[in-house]
Amino acid sequence: MLLFLCFLIELLLIVLLYTKQSFTLNLFSFILYTIIGFVMMTYHMVTVSIPYDMFIIIIVAMILLLIKYRYIFKLQTGRFFILQLSHHFYTVGLFAVSYLYISTIPLIIINSLALWAAIIAFSTIYSFIGYLSWSTAFENHQYYKHVKLIMVLGAGIFSEEVTTLLAARLDKALSVYHSQRTKPIIIVSGGQGPDEPISEALAMKRYLIAHNVPENHIFMENQSTNTRTNFLYSKSIIHSMMPTSSQMLCVTSQFHVLRALKFAKKAHLSFDGIGSRTPYHFLAQSMIIDFLGLMYQYKTILTIYFAMLFWLAILQTI
Repeated sequence: MLLFLCFLIELLLIVLLYTKQSFTLNLFSFILYTIIGFVMMTYHMVTVSIPYDMFIIIIVAMILLLIKYRYIFKLQTGRFFILQLSHHFYTVGLFAVSYLYISTIPLIIINSLALWAAIIAFSTIYSFIGYLSWSTAFENHQYYKHVKLIMVLGAGIFSEEVTTLLAARLDKALSVYHSQRTKPIIIVSGGQGPDEPISEALAMKRYLIAHNVPENHIFMENQSTNTRTNFLYSKSIIHSMMPTSSQMLCVTSQFHVLRALKFAKKAHLSFDGIGSRTPYHFLAQSMIIDFLGLMYQYKTILTIYFAMLFWLAILQTI
């Protein structure tokens, strides 16, 4: 009964991403999906059963992604992105199957470690499918709420002009800004790296002014060097202008939204998130890096989960 309930919740979380995004398009829902997946995998380890339900969820999630974003197949860069992502899925899947086979060899310790590695690999695929579903949903989300503040996270620049990646973030912020009846303030957050001629915040400010945002609506945070300090250093600016209960929106690339919302939460700031489109030729790599970075922020949960899997793997193979 518990397993079936978990299965229904997982399916509901995935389906609502395409029907009622206001309920599930947030960090909490993604983490809930991931943790329930861990619970289901643990149950299958305890009962020594095949996780057919998890395979069904993966298949449903992939079908919905392929239907929703079928236009990608018409683009050369889109097909390249799918090829890259498929290669990574194939590699991890082959790793899982290979180690699952090794776990059947009657060699104490080795078969336990092999089973443990195989289950971790499968759990990684399951969690990444969720991350892929949520990240792409953030990019296609139409944001209609009234906001008091929009915060745009910086990205590396090579001249005094914003890059294509950063321009996409700013264009997404501009679309929300110009749709608001009462114009919100915009915080542009990004410092100056050793190879950057000016701060990312200044480059972003100039871009926004050139796109009809009054200068007095733009506030710069130009000391941060990463996502964590984006929120840490912007916190004082936010608190000086409005109560923390105000509606605030974080704009960044779609692959980066979940990790950004996690750092906002760690800074005790409540943000909605929305993502901009990322060029497909490096989207797969960016997604994998950010997925691993996001999972690292939940290292306590992962440590407990991996430890449980380890002991269950030993019990099953002795």
